Amino acid sequence: MPSIAAPVAALSIKSSRNSADAADTTEPVYGGYANGRGDVVLFTDEAAYGVNFKKQSLQLRPQLNPGAQARYDTTRAGDDFQYGNKTFRRLSEQQIVDICVSGAFTLAPRQRSY
Repeated sequence: MPSIAAPVAALSIKSSRNSADAADTTEPVYGGYANGRGDVVLFTDEAAYGVNFKKQSLQLRPQLNPGAQARYDTTRAGDDFQYGNKTFRRLSEQQIVDICVSGAFTLAPRQRSY
């Protein structure tokens, strides 16, 4: 989700212990949403990360498709938006900041599909 807007916060991502060439990074966060189950997704320049608060980890997620992105863009922060038959809540800037300052997250490896 490339954005011309200023980032809301910075997300600290710790390198995986299993990865010899990875380094800790910081990604600018431009937005995020929560689905009906309370799962949170944050957007950076080129990725969307699902946040697991219990494990303090991130999982790469698909970015919003154009239709969902249009709904997200027209929704005020903190309000709900509909896409298909699902309801999502656009996170407020304060909620995003609170998530990002809660600590560094580890990037979880991609799940294999069999």
